[in-house]
Amino acid sequence: MDNTPIILTGPPGCGKSYWIQKYAEEVEKQLFVCPCRKDRTLRDGRQKLHIWARRTEPAILWLEGADDLTPEAQAFLRRILETHASDVLFILECRDAGRLQEPIRSRCKIKKMYLPTWDEMDTFLSKTYHGINTNEIREYLNKNEYSYRRGQQCALLQIQNPEVWSRTMEHRKKEKEELNNLSSDQLIHYIKEGYNPERLICSLLSNEKLLKDYGKCMEVSGSLWAFLGSALYKVSTTTKNE
Repeated sequence: MDNTPIILTGPPGCGKSYWIQKYAEEVEKQLFVCPCRKDRTLRDGRQKLHIWARRTEPAILWLEGADDLTPEAQAFLRRILETHASDVLFILECRDAGRLQEPIRSRCKIKKMYLPTWDEMDTFLSKTYHGINTNEIREYLNKNEYSYRRGQQCALLQIQNPEVWSRTMEHRKKEKEELNNLSSDQLIHYIKEGYNPERLICSLLSNEKLLKDYGKCMEVSGSLWAFLGSALYKVSTTTKNE
């Protein structure tokens, strides 16, 4: 079997962790996990990596959040990738493969994963959680929120806390009703009600100027509530002038 290290990349919630676990089951290899997001310098994990990388039995070594490793830790990892045992498969799970050093990327093959479609989520949730109402989950989530992680959160809430789920659905319905008549005068009301500012903002982004401003805001990690207030003011001012 080809044991060339794999860089598994994709956005949060696209199913990377699930894929790794299922793959380990399919090839019948023992799975070891190194939590790189918690140990960015590999201060606590280096000795374990040395031992795991030299196993004589088939194994998969999953580096969770490998793109969060420091440059020094990545240099150490590169040396491990050059000397690991032939029966050990490294899977470097990450959100942004570009943050991994080129010498590491050149030693690996890249597998990209993408956020699921609703049909893929529906199939996964129906198989995993028996008796859930996937139609309600679809009604709750916007298309840009489709992810296995969000779907699982909704399913568990629906099963374990039906009363909370009912209130959550009602809150989302009220939030959607607000989208039809957004006003800068109601900004404090939106904040008090706990609405998602990004969800309110998305309804305004058909305006190309606001879309560019939103992109700049995201680049500098600006306040979404402040942007929403500014955008609503611009929209109302433009409407009055017209």
